[in-house]
Amino acid sequence: MRTPKKVERVRGVSDVLWDTCHADQKIQTILQNSFESFGYRPIDVPIIEHTELYLRKSGEDLIARTYDFTHHNRRLCLRPELTASIARAYIDNLQAEPLPVRLYYQGPAFRYEKPQRGRSRQFNQMGIELIGAAGVMADAESIALACKGLEQLGLKNYYLALGNNQVLGTFLERLQLENRLCSFLMASMETLRKEGKHQVIQRLQEIYPDFEPYTEEDPTASNPEGTQKLVRLFQQMGDREAKSAILELIESMNIRLDRTRDPDEIADRLLAKIRRQDQSPMLNHALDFMQELSQLRGTPEEVFPAAEKLLASHHIESSALNHLRELITALDAYHIDKSRIYVDFGMSRGLQYYTSTVFEIHYDTGKETRQLCGGGRYDELIATLGSRKSIPATGFSYGIERLRWASEQEGLLEKTSRPADILMIPVSEGENSYAIEVAEKLRQYQLRVQMAIRGKQLSSNFQYADRTNIPFAVVVGSEEKTQNLVRVKHLASGQQQQFSIPEAVEYIQSVQQSPS
Repeated sequence: MRTPKKVERVRGVSDVLWDTCHADQKIQTILQNSFESFGYRPIDVPIIEHTELYLRKSGEDLIARTYDFTHHNRRLCLRPELTASIARAYIDNLQAEPLPVRLYYQGPAFRYEKPQRGRSRQFNQMGIELIGAAGVMADAESIALACKGLEQLGLKNYYLALGNNQVLGTFLERLQLENRLCSFLMASMETLRKEGKHQVIQRLQEIYPDFEPYTEEDPTASNPEGTQKLVRLFQQMGDREAKSAILELIESMNIRLDRTRDPDEIADRLLAKIRRQDQSPMLNHALDFMQELSQLRGTPEEVFPAAEKLLASHHIESSALNHLRELITALDAYHIDKSRIYVDFGMSRGLQYYTSTVFEIHYDTGKETRQLCGGGRYDELIATLGSRKSIPATGFSYGIERLRWASEQEGLLEKTSRPADILMIPVSEGENSYAIEVAEKLRQYQLRVQMAIRGKQLSSNFQYADRTNIPFAVVVGSEEKTQNLVRVKHLASGQQQQFSIPEAVEYIQSVQQSPS
């Protein structure tokens, strides 16, 4: 018979075997206990959601990586993260609950991105959402809980990066840019720092083809706000008045025109461009500010003076800085080590729903750094998704696979797991019922018992137990069945003894508890 062609695993996802599952469950149990010690309660949400849930506020970058499909005329997706789903679940089920509502969750998420070391298309998140509380105390609780979870896992080599995208938000709001351009810029801070300004400009021109980055020789570059005032003045005029003003301006400044082009034609084209509300001057101004802001990264003592100077030069109030200072003080009360804390104004987290405080926790081996956790404040998301009123909220999530990796770096995880404590072996079919009866009694003593069910010889079953790290074999033959006894073999020593069932339990537990 021809062997059917093997069905391949989908690229970018992994099969998770028992040792890894065991490690992940251990991590999740520790984190669950940590969350519950702060009064958080569990919630589970569907893996599949309406794509609209993420279109409203998650940002174009995340949408581009979402498994998005149409099924029976409905646009659906596999959840790319869990915060939006939790927010939807809050609106559906929990709006009548007294605030704040504290929730924790765990489960898989999916993103279509290039598979690489430490990054898969399916991954597991575990985190919390603190819904209905604004201010420093709520932010501090969320961030402190994220740090304490790592400490309870035993991780040491991590550091905490704090940011606040309210500074950039305030600046962009003052420029009165189109909303979609503001959203794009808010999500592009990390692209600016990691890939450079030219990459942001290139992507910006894809969504706004009229954008013209200025050059060093551009006389308007040094005064974009002044240029914008002039543009607004022209926009307020009628067409005839504006065209006349443009021609007078050209003439008064003795600007030499190309002889092949008519001045009226030039004025018409310039006016048409102004009528399209060209946002280029403001975008150039925003990119300059973002570049300055992205350089503010370091210890609080290093960053705060430079940040104050930058904000003052652009006449931006320092409330975001004050919030960060108060947050660091509150984290100190939670005994979060100050030497682990960095301030990073170039951090945006890539999601558009964050409104002020953002944070990430990274793990550093000395040779490699990976992000373990990230989160922040999202005060507008729940209202955007349809709540009866505006609800402030904050939260974070860990990447379980990354926590496992970090735990392995510090030797915190057991290398192997075993399927059972005992392999129960009936010598022949005549002892099957007695073997099942004995196995059930042994399980009542919290012993894990696996049945030998393939009808193999004793020697084969002993080899199986040895290869699968099962430490004891319990054999029942006709003699044991008649006398209501069992024969216990300790695989490591090879010793075999006949016991009553209570004696067998006592022997096995004493060996388990003895130092190896």
